Amino acid sequence: MKKVKRKGKKSSPLSRRAFLTASAAGAAMAMAPGASALPSEASPTGTGRKTAPTRMDKGTQTVHSVCLACNARCGVRGVVKDGRLVNISGNPYHPYNMQFAPIGEETPVAEALKISSPVCGKALDTPSHIYSPYRLIRPLKRTGPRGSGQFEPIEWDQLIAEVSGGGKLFAHLGEEREVEGLKGLLAQEPVSKDDPGLGPKQNGFVFMTGRLQTGRKEFIDRFVKSAVGSRNRIGHTDICGLGFRMGNWALTGAKQAELKADALNARYILVIGANIYEALQPGINTYGAMVARRHGQGELDFAVADPRATRASAHAKEWIPVKPGRDGALAMGIIRWMIENQAVNRDYLTAPNIKTAQKRGFATVSNATHLVICDTHHPDDGAFLRMGHLDPTLGDPKKTSPMVQSPEGTFQPAEETTETVLEAKGVIRDASGTPIRVKTAFALLKESAFSHSLSDYAQFCGVPETQIASVAREFSSHGPRAAVTQYHGAGNYVNGTWAAYAVAALSALVGSIGMQGGYLHGGGKAGSPHKGVFDLKGFPGRKKPSGVALSREKASYESTEEYRSKQEKTGSGYPSRRPWFPFSKGGLCVECLSGMDEQYPYPAKVLFTYLFNPVYSIPGGYRFKETLSSTDKVPLHVSMDVAINESNIYADYIVPDLSYAEGHHGWLTPHAPALTFSAIRTPMVRPLTEHTKDGRPFCTETFLIDLAKALGLGGFGDKAIPDSKGTLHPLNRAEDFYLRGFANICHNAGVPEASPEEVRFVETNYPIATHKKILPEDQWRRVCRLLSRGGVFEPYEKGFSKGRFTKATPHVHLYNETLGTTRNTLTGIRFSGVPGYLEPTDSTGVPLSRADKEYPFTVVTYKSRLHTQSRSLWCDRAMEIQDENHVEIHAEDARRLNLKAGDRVNISSRSNPEGISGTARPTDLVRPGCIAISFHFGHTQFGGSSLTVKNGARAFLGGESIMDGSRLIPTPGYTKGLNMNDVSRLDEHLARTPLVDPAAGIPDFSSTRVRIRREQKNC
Repeated sequence: MKKVKRKGKKSSPLSRRAFLTASAAGAAMAMAPGASALPSEASPTGTGRKTAPTRMDKGTQTVHSVCLACNARCGVRGVVKDGRLVNISGNPYHPYNMQFAPIGEETPVAEALKISSPVCGKALDTPSHIYSPYRLIRPLKRTGPRGSGQFEPIEWDQLIAEVSGGGKLFAHLGEEREVEGLKGLLAQEPVSKDDPGLGPKQNGFVFMTGRLQTGRKEFIDRFVKSAVGSRNRIGHTDICGLGFRMGNWALTGAKQAELKADALNARYILVIGANIYEALQPGINTYGAMVARRHGQGELDFAVADPRATRASAHAKEWIPVKPGRDGALAMGIIRWMIENQAVNRDYLTAPNIKTAQKRGFATVSNATHLVICDTHHPDDGAFLRMGHLDPTLGDPKKTSPMVQSPEGTFQPAEETTETVLEAKGVIRDASGTPIRVKTAFALLKESAFSHSLSDYAQFCGVPETQIASVAREFSSHGPRAAVTQYHGAGNYVNGTWAAYAVAALSALVGSIGMQGGYLHGGGKAGSPHKGVFDLKGFPGRKKPSGVALSREKASYESTEEYRSKQEKTGSGYPSRRPWFPFSKGGLCVECLSGMDEQYPYPAKVLFTYLFNPVYSIPGGYRFKETLSSTDKVPLHVSMDVAINESNIYADYIVPDLSYAEGHHGWLTPHAPALTFSAIRTPMVRPLTEHTKDGRPFCTETFLIDLAKALGLGGFGDKAIPDSKGTLHPLNRAEDFYLRGFANICHNAGVPEASPEEVRFVETNYPIATHKKILPEDQWRRVCRLLSRGGVFEPYEKGFSKGRFTKATPHVHLYNETLGTTRNTLTGIRFSGVPGYLEPTDSTGVPLSRADKEYPFTVVTYKSRLHTQSRSLWCDRAMEIQDENHVEIHAEDARRLNLKAGDRVNISSRSNPEGISGTARPTDLVRPGCIAISFHFGHTQFGGSSLTVKNGARAFLGGESIMDGSRLIPTPGYTKGLNMNDVSRLDEHLARTPLVDPAAGIPDFSSTRVRIRREQKNC
């Protein structure tokens, strides 16, 4: 193993004692860039403003919570003065704010308040975001055609009655149709009379979620799945980063979706498609800061593979400017070099079982030596050869041990030997004498890697052959202390499943899966919120969803009447009307909307969207304007959101929701790598929305509770939550659910009771303390201890024993049997079960580079370190620094097109020939032939356009300040910039819906090709 040697101090972990004895300023200086001492009083800033009050000022309250400016889940301390959130800092108890070295939970809160802890700029902008004058505070109902921007506020009771009961809800607009409310979907009949196997009528209720985290996730699932009984609570994992997750999903046998290099102990990290200094999970003050610190101290080298030179490229040993959508070619080129140059970890790969692997010092075992049936005449072609295949008397082959070949040439169960052949292929005969052709998983991987030469891979990915070899040599030289960190860019495109699988497999080939310094998943929760003192999942009348999701995720096409009917007629059963995704991790919002558009495999009746803006956020989301406008395809649409956005402008009703600073209670678990914790999100300020007659805030939880009670559903109301003795407790407000979840965490994690000082701290500072009577006193005191720290956090070191991650998923799959036996439902052809390079194509298999060759540039998008997701317009400080994005084009390409900085350009694609407009910015930090456009901009709503809202002063937080009669006064600056998703490629063979990966439903962010032309200046 090669050790990194460069000048620089040897690092020493920041001790908890050091934090306790350091001053606030000293502690801040010891931490990541961006931390600073907090002044004790307001002072001039040089910007015309005064600095905000801090947690050390008199007359303020401080609340520990968890940020939601992005999905990184960092801790925050909200500072509140006169009931208003005025400042945000980090939580020193939380490992994400302290580079995995937090202060100990035994540290008194009074001492902890003296210690500085960093957060990023996104978190610091929370106050400006939550107090946007364009925040909704009352329910709206449309008063014109969908998309017209015409609404009026309505009373809460009317909202509940109309959404639950339905009727001729828009007769006053000339719409005589009868709208089926939720009540109409509760009948016990199939959603499709042609195919009862698709599930009950309840599946016509579709609940789609944007940013949803644990806590609210369980609450919403309680309503959708357990109370209504619908299969269709669909997340947005696909647009969030399903690509890289599918690589890990395949590698771990569908056990883990997120793994990353251990930034605290790795010697070398290959960063592929991950923006570690600007946008990652854990956040940039955590993962990126650790990488930067250890690199600066000479302990870590890393390389960055990305079409755009990210900020981390400035520190990287090398920038690898890979072509968009060709990360798989880069990874397979590295794999080929490693195999060809005998640079794989054979000691790890030849271990046939976990017991042998652990004796050799590894945390996991791969299936590299397991034999795969490679015989088209065999009924289990593509499956692992098992004892049951050779001797049918042993029963179902799937329940027997996989087979391996010994060095002596005999075949044995993997669990019964210690020595195996890594690269084997041949013929074995079963008990009847029938020959079966077999190959080891490693042999199949090698065949895939050697299907192209290294020079071919270099041409495919646009990276010189010498650079591929250099990276492969460096990566493999560090053995188990080398790993990849991949993210959104590595596989979020058509055929990205195999690209991300290839990237993930690199860590397996050096034996670093589950090793300290290697490739690790997260350690999960410190204490379960679901059961213990209370049962938050079970309740009288609970339903179990059945049938098929509208997105067709995790469902078998071959079990449908459509397949059987086609098979009877044609003998094949293929193709399906749209693709099915039995292997996917799920969360397929794109295919859910595409299914809704085509009413396939059945029509939707009621759509709820929660903090979800698909028209803006999905590549090609503009196509769904047509879907959401249609009252045939979407008969009833209810949105829960803080704002009117580009998608819910097509809604029938908009329910105002809370920001994370006022709600979104939750119990957050860690991202990869390694940590174990349950971080607690709790309100920092009281809700800003209006209230029901009994004083509950208008929000998602109140809406679902009142709907459930109106519909007579179980799991809500006065007798809803069982305790360990069977007594039923009420669920009439959000806190009834979340406080009991907190109590369960305390019970399961062994949280001690808070001291009187800590109880006083919580009851003086935390809005949730108003509801302390929900719990018995002893449980409340434990919850106070939990809240006062912001969660339960286990030390990083506790997760390891002898250099091995104790919670590592034990089995690593270089061949994924499930993937390798799943068929593309559009072709009937089986997918490959090993990593490989597949060029992005349309659904017919035509490469997009060939279909769109007249469009010379490929586009990538990225996130700015300053901005949040699609809600960034309300972040005042970020907008002051950067109020629009640009079309970043390589300087040579710009010269060739005679473009200069500041020129207005039009970008058009095959799917949107009219194109969109932006401002050119020539740069050397993007590869030639590629343009880069940051996300966050190109909005039309959130207060960017004038709308007609009758009595709008009652509907928005800004009241009359943003209304001119019934006209919403817009902020024109909100519409600056461009959104690349507005020209993203659509699939012309699937009803012009967005492109998706055929195996997993991954949407395509990287394959759209465009033309660029300078716009004519107006005289």
